[in-house]
Amino acid sequence: MQDQVSKIVSFHERSTASVESLARSREDNSGLSIKEVMSIVKESGAAPGTKEFFIASELFTKKAEREMFMTLDTPQERFEWLTMKHFVKYGH
Repeated sequence: MQDQVSKIVSFHERSTASVESLARSREDNSGLSIKEVMSIVKESGAAPGTKEFFIASELFTKKAEREMFMTLDTPQERFEWLTMKHFVKYGH
């Protein structure tokens, strides 16, 4: 019985290590932190209190949204994109 318990414990430890490894591999390694992207949001003309700043604060908790925003080349393109995202979500 002790041998079976040892096998179960060993299996559990391997499973836990595997899950932890998978979780680490899915972490955001892009270097684009929320704080860094929100700084770029401000540089694009979206000041705190504006609808563009607000939508950015909602969107950029998601890595894919931050990455998409950063593909845009100019501050104007970024500002216009934020304006459109706000319009699509809220209709005004």
